[in-house]
Amino acid sequence: MKKTILSVAALLLASSLYAQSLTGYDIMKKADEVPQPKTSSSTATLTIHSKKGADRTREVIMKSKDYGDVTKEVIVFTTPKDVAGTGYLMFDYAEDANGNKKDSDNWLYMPAMQKTRRIASSGSESEGSFMGTDFTYQDMGERSLNNYTYTLLGEETVDGVLCYKIECVSKAHTEKDPRYITYIGKKDYVMRKCEFYDRQDQLHRVLTCTDFVTIKGFVTAQKMKMENVQTGTWSLIETKNIVYDEEDIDDSLFTVAALEKGRIR
Repeated sequence: MKKTILSVAALLLASSLYAQSLTGYDIMKKADEVPQPKTSSSTATLTIHSKKGADRTREVIMKSKDYGDVTKEVIVFTTPKDVAGTGYLMFDYAEDANGNKKDSDNWLYMPAMQKTRRIASSGSESEGSFMGTDFTYQDMGERSLNNYTYTLLGEETVDGVLCYKIECVSKAHTEKDPRYITYIGKKDYVMRKCEFYDRQDQLHRVLTCTDFVTIKGFVTAQKMKMENVQTGTWSLIETKNIVYDEEDIDDSLFTVAALEKGRIR
């Protein structure tokens, strides 16, 4: 019995030492490598809260498909009438063997203008508001792992989950890409919260992910809330009808033509 207790103690110590040896980069790499579904289909309610206290509600359809070297995603607004048919198409490219990541390709279709506009994936346009929300176009895609340096600041509990607290700073050290701090679950390496700082290094926005469920083994946040702490506005995405890896989504839906013809329903 004594030997068994000592063996268990040794395993716990080894596990503790391993956890302590992880660097900020190691943790972010594990988070980046968390398996994702090959296809995803869902609907969502988007609530936009203004600084005057008024709320606007939008309904959207979301579909995505992983092609290995690129993940294609489309978001189409279905209600209310004034934004119905508005669509956003994104090609988010995977890092190559050298850790380099091509900038994403992004298109926004506005039915009222009957025109599709290309959205720059970097620079001031990427920092702009996505459809009047507190999310930016940059938030809609994945940041390149190798474009940042990472510092493990410690551990903190977020909504009852113990997380690694990691500071992420752009290697380019530009004012256009300020630092952010992310909170990664210790057990599943899934992000629970993210704090974005502005160019004056003041806390600007806070993203919180809640209402987690596990679908086909994939840990999924059903609610994502982005709050602008400087203006008092916030935007909430509540995802519903989530389906993973159950349908072979038609490749032609991930095209500008599909957006313009209103094929995504």
